[in-house]
Amino acid sequence: MKTSKYKFIIMPILLLLSIIILFSCKKQEEAISQVFGVWWWNSNLDERYLEFAKNNNINEIYFCDDELDQTSVNFTRKANDFNIDVYWLTGDYRWLHDFQSAYNEVDRFIEYNHKNSNLCYKGIHFDIEPHQDPNFGQAETRKTLIYNLIDLAYNLSVLYPAIQFDYDLPFWLDDIITFNNVAKPAYQHMIDIADRIFLMSYRDSAEDMLEVSKEELDYAKTVGKTVVLGSETSFSEEGDNITYYEEGKVYLNSQIDLLFQALPQSSGVSIHHIKSWYDLKE
Repeated sequence: MKTSKYKFIIMPILLLLSIIILFSCKKQEEAISQVFGVWWWNSNLDERYLEFAKNNNINEIYFCDDELDQTSVNFTRKANDFNIDVYWLTGDYRWLHDFQSAYNEVDRFIEYNHKNSNLCYKGIHFDIEPHQDPNFGQAETRKTLIYNLIDLAYNLSVLYPAIQFDYDLPFWLDDIITFNNVAKPAYQHMIDIADRIFLMSYRDSAEDMLEVSKEELDYAKTVGKTVVLGSETSFSEEGDNITYYEEGKVYLNSQIDLLFQALPQSSGVSIHHIKSWYDLKE
């Protein structure tokens, strides 16, 4: 009878523990599913930076290697050993005047991935910023450049449907552009076309990053697309509120935690960039 009595006491406790453990595992899986990426502009950095990325739970790297050579192979192998996916980081605002240059780069990417099928890039991460053009301040030039960015992204999606294309985008790209007979903010066109948008939501708090990204996040939700919020860690002459450079790693980490709690599972956070992040004060 004692065994029976203890059984009735223990079984509900075990059931409750099982539910707690199952829920805990599910939450961990969900957290891992969110993007936590970093831009990697210097292909010559030593292995301590990759260790740093791994130790900070990075799961994606946007790796710039202009040559697409053995450097890419070696880096991807090491990153994959840490369960980190690698995307090829490339882009030039001048492509907005010459689409063929962009197509040529994609063809190089395809050739590289074909030769290195076991260690291929997961996709292309484009950094094509129309505002880098010296004439962007002129109203008509601005409109043309933004239209060309949309047009280029659309053409690439049609010509290379099997490739994942991500695009960096400033959070203020809300110019109304008519494309394919539809007039709406430029960021909406880009979210429609791209596989993922990485928003340069450069502010120095989670609250402000979410605030400047609200329209893009809301729209992405309505069309089932991914928007990842980018944080800056380099020194900026534009002001203290642009970057986490002054605040350091501990504060940055606290804000990243808040962002992951606030963002949908399909979204995430990316850090610009690995060298300045590594060099941040504690």
